[in-house]
Amino acid sequence: TIGLTLAASVAKVVGVDIVAEAIEDAKANALRNKVTNVEFVCGKAEDVMPGLLSKYAAQVGEEGSCSDAATGVEEKFANVVAIVDPPRAGLHSKVLHALRNTKHLNRLVYVSCNPKTLAENAVELCMPHSDEPLAPGQMGPFKPVKALAVDLFPHANHCEAVMLFER
Repeated sequence: TIGLTLAASVAKVVGVDIVAEAIEDAKANALRNKVTNVEFVCGKAEDVMPGLLSKYAAQVGEEGSCSDAATGVEEKFANVVAIVDPPRAGLHSKVLHALRNTKHLNRLVYVSCNPKTLAENAVELCMPHSDEPLAPGQMGPFKPVKALAVDLFPHANHCEAVMLFER
């Protein structure tokens, strides 16, 4: 649902969910709203995200153009943005690693229902890999840019947090 709301402003949306019914609902919503620049993948984020990030980031050219080898269609991906909405346990270490190491991924939006795991994941995303200078092609850490608390459940001791990271 988050991705569908942004589809008109971006070249491509790729949604991932472990729940097959959520993927089917997303496909139905995309069809109902005539959104065609979407792809949905059913699976565990830790299993599919590293491959998806590699696939799309590897296709981004220096000018931000992307050719899909299967279709020959060239798309414009000048800015690759990841939006994650993990479960209460936070992001899996494989997903954190993939986000940290994906070339051309310079912006990350993190939607969290658990401030504790958001903080833990933020530390992982924002810490340098080492004290050594970055090697050519190595991505630096993210930096927190903005944060917003969103009260989706009035009269409850709970709110969502949305944090923007950039590098």
